Amino acid sequence: MNITRTENDELTSLISLKITNKDYEPKVEKELKEYRKTAQIKGFRPGKAPMGLIKKMVGNQIIMQEVDKLVSNSLSNYLFDEKLEILGQPLPSDKQQPIDLENNTEHEFFFDIGLAPKLEVNIDKKVSIPYYKIKVDDKLIEDEISKHKNQFAKAEQKNVIGDNSYVKGNVIQVNKDGDVVEGGILSEATMIATDIIKDKKEKKKFVGSKIDETIYFDIKKAFPNNTEIAGILKIDKEQVDKIEPYFQFIASEITTYTPAEINQELFDKVYGKDSIKSEEEYKEKIKSSIESAYVSESEYRFGIDAKEKILSKYDINLPNEFLKKWLKATDREGKLTDEVLEKEYPMFKKDTQWQLVKGQIAKTQEIKVSEDELRNESRKFTEAQFAQYGLPLGSLPEEQMAQFIEKNLEKEEDRNRFAERVVENKVISYIKENVTLVEKEISIDDLKKLYEQK
Repeated sequence: MNITRTENDELTSLISLKITNKDYEPKVEKELKEYRKTAQIKGFRPGKAPMGLIKKMVGNQIIMQEVDKLVSNSLSNYLFDEKLEILGQPLPSDKQQPIDLENNTEHEFFFDIGLAPKLEVNIDKKVSIPYYKIKVDDKLIEDEISKHKNQFAKAEQKNVIGDNSYVKGNVIQVNKDGDVVEGGILSEATMIATDIIKDKKEKKKFVGSKIDETIYFDIKKAFPNNTEIAGILKIDKEQVDKIEPYFQFIASEITTYTPAEINQELFDKVYGKDSIKSEEEYKEKIKSSIESAYVSESEYRFGIDAKEKILSKYDINLPNEFLKKWLKATDREGKLTDEVLEKEYPMFKKDTQWQLVKGQIAKTQEIKVSEDELRNESRKFTEAQFAQYGLPLGSLPEEQMAQFIEKNLEKEEDRNRFAERVVENKVISYIKENVTLVEKEISIDDLKKLYEQK
């Protein structure tokens, strides 16, 4: 067997792998003998069928199998031994000729590879990157309190519709005079929230009405949004423009949600039992939580700006044509058309360049990932999931949290994903420590505008 590499240019090469039948025949003979031991062939006991018959039945299949393994392993070992840092995976070359394993004893395989560019990344104080500190004002604290009060609002069944009631009942189509339209729209057990009724006059028709009373209203004035109307009437959105707006509503159930009071019960529901003992502590905890959350926002924004700044500092060439070919070759679903590829490739290119920069920094700074760091990342993931569902962190016993953490780390792909996050965070931290930070105080609304501008 013989492997050679020919450079096409600085970032692409052609690999030639030559093998002869002597390279794979011993393995083939071994596999044929193993197959013969258990082969179920009519007229022969297992292990007694003639080898000629075995070769005729599965010989070519086993030869192809062993050649594939030989070529794949040899290529992988060559790339490792030569310390070649490749991008993507080796691809069969257009130079490849058909392989005739049956009639030829020598075979040559050609592969195209894309190489990672040589890169030296220097991070120093000459590089300036903005760091945004988000202001936490009284309005943000009050907004968070309102969220808590609404999240844990008390539901009560009422006999009278209020300004903020959820009303269940039947919506029936009527004519302008209030008579029920024969064969008209009937939407049963429909929910209407009075606080989203847009027109004040229409809302007034609901507020103060009781169960089983008939309310006549103009649905298009009450709900100017066709999607809302379609949901209430349980019809297609396209039908809304064609219907007359006159309807009656008969309530069968009225539920009013009263915002929770600021007391110990609310403190316990939000932050866990007895974690907070007073309104002052509650507001301080909210402020601290917002500040912590906004530190994460600041760090996330810094990461974005750091990537852009570092990438703009280095002209990182890539084997673009090879990578496009590789992306299309690995598109199993066949959705990556030339048009889509050209549109999405700049983002892929930028991400690949960052992966190279990140890898170089991780290598030079000898960044490692410990088991404790993996578990900590798994904990953050679990806590984020609980927060997403509105569950306070203190509601989960530590023993149960530990079970979630370990469960997240069972699969190798998930471990790799958490490890990648740890490395990413360490690289960003390294950049932050070694560049000049230009600190800027900013409101959360202005921070959002930065994302819109991008």
